[in-house]
Amino acid sequence: MLVNGVIFLVKFLLFMDYYRHSEENSSYLLADSHGWYLGDETERIGVTNFSYYSDSYIDTERKLNYLIARGDVDTIYISADDHTLSPYREISNNGYKSVKYEYTQDGYELSDFALYKLQHYIVLFDPNIRAIISHFFNEQSERLLDLNEEDKEDVNDLPWDKLSEKERISLSRERFSEQFPNGEASKVLEESLMNIIETCEENDITLIGLKFPLAEEYLDIIGNFSFDADSILKARGVEVYDFSSIFKHEDSMFEDPDHIKDNGAEKLIDSIKIRNFGETRTIYEKSLFNGGGASFRMEHAGAGSGL
Repeated sequence: MLVNGVIFLVKFLLFMDYYRHSEENSSYLLADSHGWYLGDETERIGVTNFSYYSDSYIDTERKLNYLIARGDVDTIYISADDHTLSPYREISNNGYKSVKYEYTQDGYELSDFALYKLQHYIVLFDPNIRAIISHFFNEQSERLLDLNEEDKEDVNDLPWDKLSEKERISLSRERFSEQFPNGEASKVLEESLMNIIETCEENDITLIGLKFPLAEEYLDIIGNFSFDADSILKARGVEVYDFSSIFKHEDSMFEDPDHIKDNGAEKLIDSIKIRNFGETRTIYEKSLFNGGGASFRMEHAGAGSGL
């Protein structure tokens, strides 16, 4: 009981942030780490950021049903990046966390609910507990032992714009190998994506796909390779905002090949605001839309967001 209690506390602390979200808006961003890096910036356009790193379309589908069951949902933004239907995301996701949202409405089997509760409270029965404990204690050990000493600074710890071109290309290739292990999209994730589209249609929810900014080196390596989540959305009449190349020539906006920093998040939200509301543009934003500096491309221009 003591061991179970300690592990339950560790699990609770690790999971606590995953379930936290604002309930002040009727519009939500449901994405993986690309959306998670936007933080609270989305609040400036009336959108609650309900993203989390490693979220898959399975997790997104569960969150969507949870939000619908709890109240009014007007608009949903989801990831539509080239990697979101990758088989690696089918394996690496938050299914063991988001499963909680399956039990917020009718339709589930009591036996599944009982098993979930058993594994929730008696965590020694949780098949994911080894990975959870390992992640927690490895993270704490690094902090306590201070393994990342300043005099042993790793290339991954340097700002993206401080890396050499060779280093940026190397890290981009590593990221590509992880996100695109083969050329076959996940059928399981594709089914969840279709369910998301249909659920939004049935509940009169505006669904918008987002392709998040990528660094120039990563864009070049990906080329035309894609698992085509954006194509599936557009085939069903869903608008897709393609921001993938918006900061192509601005390395200072990036944390790594495919995640933006705070300044990038601020500019991305400004661009979404312009797209949705047609507000007056700053000099910087005019350069984005007039072809100066970064390249900016939109799909299905002219449709509203529903915000």
